[in-house]
Amino acid sequence: MDGAGVRRVPAYTADAVRAAEAPLLAQGRPLMRVAARALAEVAATELRAAPGPVLVLAGAGDNGGDALFAAADLARSGTRVDVVLVRDRVHRGALDAAVAAGARVRSVSEASDRLADYALVLEGILGIGRLSDRRLRGSARALVEAVLALDVRPRIVAVDVPSGLDPDDGTADAGVLPADVTVTFGALKAGLVRGRGPELAGRVHLVDLGLDPYLRRAHPAVVADIALVRVAPLAHA
Repeated sequence: MDGAGVRRVPAYTADAVRAAEAPLLAQGRPLMRVAARALAEVAATELRAAPGPVLVLAGAGDNGGDALFAAADLARSGTRVDVVLVRDRVHRGALDAAVAAGARVRSVSEASDRLADYALVLEGILGIGRLSDRRLRGSARALVEAVLALDVRPRIVAVDVPSGLDPDDGTADAGVLPADVTVTFGALKAGLVRGRGPELAGRVHLVDLGLDPYLRRAHPAVVADIALVRVAPLAHA
């Protein structure tokens, strides 16, 4: 893991990142597992400073899958992990892995009653998929608002981007959970350095997924000065 000195870093739109991922996914590269292992390692580092149970908020898309596979890695290491599924759809393989490792699925009401007990929230509700409206709704918004209302919040680790933050322009409404750390995958997303991004993203870790040769075909949306922590994939990923 490289240090976080301020440097000029290119940031890309969500479309550019998805296009860069496509050839690797077509080759069968396990990008989600690589991302999840790095995510779990960052979360474990946070927990070493402030140990305790973890709450995982998992949405229906790939970010939910990343969060659930990371939940499996954390639970396997002995951390108490509770999972809330904020959508009816879920990455089934990732959920099965998390439950098999010892993570427990909780309802929204169960998690809400014990929010103050958690040392860390792993927030993987929304990712960078195409959405016309990125505002959180329903149980996801209720949980985020409950965490925002706590007198003392747990550490927040956002998966790829804080949910509700537009990954391209950085716009967001009030219903976004400000992250202490954002673990973003493959490339820096433009929304993390534009608009409300710097306010909501916290310290940004960039996980190398091998996209650089493909990103060279795209023009960065912006080049920003940012204290970025670069994370290499783990050797066993």
